[in-house]
Amino acid sequence: MNIILIAYLLIFALFGTAASYFLRYIYAYWVKKQMPMHFIFKAGICIVAVVVISALIPLLV
Repeated sequence: MNIILIAYLLIFALFGTAASYFLRYIYAYWVKKQMPMHFIFKAGICIVAVVVISALIPLLV
């Protein structure tokens, strides 16, 4: 499998994971009346990883 396709698949998975963490945060905030910041930090780490991988894609070509 091409390394670029693997990078795109990883980006797609990281976006899904970040969206999942944001939804968990929204659920906890609205339903449980809590503000668990660890969900926001984990989602931020996923987004930073997406940015890093996106920056590295031109170097892989």
